[in-house]
Amino acid sequence: MSIGETQFQLNQDQASFFDRQGYLIIEDALKGNQLHKIQGTSYRVEQQTQAEWRQAVANLPDFRPYGLGPTAHVVYPIINHDDIFLDLLEHPMTISIAMAFMGPDIQMIDNALHIKPAGSRSHTGWHRDAQTWFHSTEAWTEADQYTWQQMRACERPFFKIKIFFCVDDVNEETAPFSVVPGSHKTGEDRVPQYNELEEMPNHLKLVGKAGTAILWNGRIWHTAMHNTDTKSRRMLLFNYTHFGMKQHAPCVPASGFAQHVRNRSPLCRQLLGLERMTTTDQ
Repeated sequence: MSIGETQFQLNQDQASFFDRQGYLIIEDALKGNQLHKIQGTSYRVEQQTQAEWRQAVANLPDFRPYGLGPTAHVVYPIINHDDIFLDLLEHPMTISIAMAFMGPDIQMIDNALHIKPAGSRSHTGWHRDAQTWFHSTEAWTEADQYTWQQMRACERPFFKIKIFFCVDDVNEETAPFSVVPGSHKTGEDRVPQYNELEEMPNHLKLVGKAGTAILWNGRIWHTAMHNTDTKSRRMLLFNYTHFGMKQHAPCVPASGFAQHVRNRSPLCRQLLGLERMTTTDQ
């Protein structure tokens, strides 16, 4: 299911779809001048980090986020490269949906620009990123409980939501992000063993034009397919969980970056893990 560019609020059918199927596609989340700037800045950062990526490919460090290596050029984190990526962190359309499924204590734990070179095989197999939410909302403050009741689009908060933005058009050949719809609701945790990614039953390749956003529950079975096209696939990704949970080390704001974002919105500062918003901020 996808949401058109003019629909900022989920209706009941869309909310139910995301809850049941575990993913949601937003068409034209980025468009016009904003999309062009994001594309240009992403291409520039990609070029600027080519040497660093090649060194990582040669040395294969222990920490290789999102499959960093010959089949994945990963800029991790991305938000410290340009404020335009910080803006995406709290994109009004996507973050409002994420909060409706996670609650007011949302926080980013990592972010990246992910590039799949032309002709490269997948950097990962089928897997899950998260568990089912195992905390009770009764452990939240009264203010958070009240806010959750006002905003919630599901019965139980999601543990983790990732948001992908397509920098370029993505088709079935350009390493599309793929999911097994509804699998976040199943209890099976055994990693599926298939010789080929395409053998996964009931999988769906999520494609879209540049500017499309994909939101998905971290518990859903997912992978990135092989890039059999003659062009690279580029996506920006933002990974959200709940405030106070561990951020991946490179994405923890250093003192200089924390100072840089001192005048950003209270929501942005919360997403960065710096401080919770107050009820008046919300």
